[in-house]
Amino acid sequence: MMVSNVLGIVIGVVVIILGLILLATWWHSFAVIFMGIFPILLILIGAGALIYFISEMKSKVEIEKEEKTTPEQK
Repeated sequence: MMVSNVLGIVIGVVVIILGLILLATWWHSFAVIFMGIFPILLILIGAGALIYFISEMKSKVEIEKEEKTTPEQK
């Protein structure tokens, strides 16, 4: 049990170091790809937020309608 935890930590550190080395080596390629992906991500995140908040507003309106139509029980 303990060996698998230590092995997972070692593998995680090695992968992070390898990722940092490759990011430094291929920075220009990463920047070009990121510039292409970034607008698409903004569009998708914005659309997701818009859909989420519109559905929240609709559900709040539905809850208010239900509260007005049902008689209050005391």
